[in-house]
Amino acid sequence: MHQGTSPTSTGSSPEAVRRAALVAALDVVDGGPEERFERITRIAREAFGVSGSFLNLAGTDVLTIKSQQSDEVFGPTIPLQDTFCGRTIDQAGPVVVPDASADERFADMSMVVEDPNVRFYAGVPLRVGDDHVKVGTLCLVDPRPRTLDPDDLALLEELGVWAERELAAGADEDRLRGVLAGLQPAPVQVPGYRIGGMSVPHGVVSGDLHEWHLADDALHLTVADVMGKGMSAGLLAATIRGALLARPDEAPEAVVAALDEQVAPDLGRAESFSTMFHGRLDPASGRLDFVDAGHGLVLQMRPDGAERTLLSSDLPIGLHPAGFERSSGSLVLGHGDVLVIVSDGALELWDSTLSSLSRLGALWREAPDIDAFLARVRARALEHDPGDDLTVVVLARD
Repeated sequence: MHQGTSPTSTGSSPEAVRRAALVAALDVVDGGPEERFERITRIAREAFGVSGSFLNLAGTDVLTIKSQQSDEVFGPTIPLQDTFCGRTIDQAGPVVVPDASADERFADMSMVVEDPNVRFYAGVPLRVGDDHVKVGTLCLVDPRPRTLDPDDLALLEELGVWAERELAAGADEDRLRGVLAGLQPAPVQVPGYRIGGMSVPHGVVSGDLHEWHLADDALHLTVADVMGKGMSAGLLAATIRGALLARPDEAPEAVVAALDEQVAPDLGRAESFSTMFHGRLDPASGRLDFVDAGHGLVLQMRPDGAERTLLSSDLPIGLHPAGFERSSGSLVLGHGDVLVIVSDGALELWDSTLSSLSRLGALWREAPDIDAFLARVRARALEHDPGDDLTVVVLARD
């Protein structure tokens, strides 16, 4: 219980400015209701049998109700000083008010004097960031005076910890998306060719990767798919990408052999593996030398309508026996030829078989523009969730 503290001015103090900046960085204020927060307030209301439960975020002088479970709907924004949260924002720990009408800090508030005639209030602080800045509260209200015993208060604090982790997870996902955006290959100009691609993660992080760059007048191109999904697959994919970029101008056989030696142990410890198609294109001749490590998801289309699928005879990185040489291959991209390289998530857009590659080829022929083609693949993925990471890369010779 915290008694005898008069309402404080939140204004634009350094603390309020920092709090508002942190709330803005969380990027959840304008997103509307989210089930990850609704679940917490719903459980809180049912667990304590109160008329209302709220998850609030405090700016400089406005309180935003991110989630509420209440018969009477409030907000979504309220002047901070007109709220229990705003008047106790400077207090470090939980605040329990058995009867607000008898507490000089809150007796003049409209929600106490008028409908809904709040009497009981209990709130726990929500903190995020390295400095554990208080950005809001998880709170309970009820029109009947009451209090909380130690076990009840402990439960409310645990729900508050849950809310803090959800807030932090959202911030981490935003930062992670920013990092992943920075890992996308930079655009390259190859006279006589067009190249483009996309990766759509099944969750936040993708275990797929696609990479291309120019070195010694050649285009080096890679598509890889780490087994599994989520954070672990994404970390392994980032490791593979780093190893690739450390060898920017080596021949495909040398690159994949080095990956077998360097990355396979990490994959083994994670009980994972990665398929990979890695090639080097000579733009003048159209010759593409490549190594296919268990990938086999490459479609070559010719301007006369003919097409062929390149199959793999090697095992993925992480499963290929040490000391055994890999096989290599080559093809020639003629004028008007198109190469489509995908991860296995693309097969799930249709029937999970290699015939899905021909379906992709048909999409390309209907709209032989890379941006338009990729937009159509994205639209297909929205209608038919592949349930897996999805990567599509197109290399077309004019």
